[in-house]
Amino acid sequence: KPIMANPGPASTTTNHPSNLATNQAYRLLASAQGVNLNSVGDTVAAMLNDSGNVSVQDVIVANASVNLTTAQLAVYTGAGATGTAIKTAYALTGNSATDKVVVTAADDTDAIDVDKLYIRCTTAQGAAATADVFIYGYDLTFLS
Repeated sequence: KPIMANPGPASTTTNHPSNLATNQAYRLLASAQGVNLNSVGDTVAAMLNDSGNVSVQDVIVANASVNLTTAQLAVYTGAGATGTAIKTAYALTGNSATDKVVVTAADDTDAIDVDKLYIRCTTAQGAAATADVFIYGYDLTFLS
């Protein structure tokens, strides 16, 4: 029998891994699962890195529980629609089914250094509704 070479050490797979040799790569910065879109308010999305400046590029909404006909969403650096408006309020009508994924560009891509972002439902759906929100961008720090 041929002897198979050792493939290396065991590895662990995690949701949205960022196993990169450089920080300057487009990657998941923050996310929130099951964001309530039937109540105006904030959902906190903790930053996945604590290294410093990042630039948000896109907000991705997926896995809507219902056809989102009324709900609107925004992303801020502060609670209650304060701080920098990363993405001002926009309609989620593109999320018309659970398999629809909508990628929307950020309005403000300036460097920010925060521990969390606030995903804000600005207009309620009018019936029970949730979706998952993923915030992608660039890490602007250098590896040391």
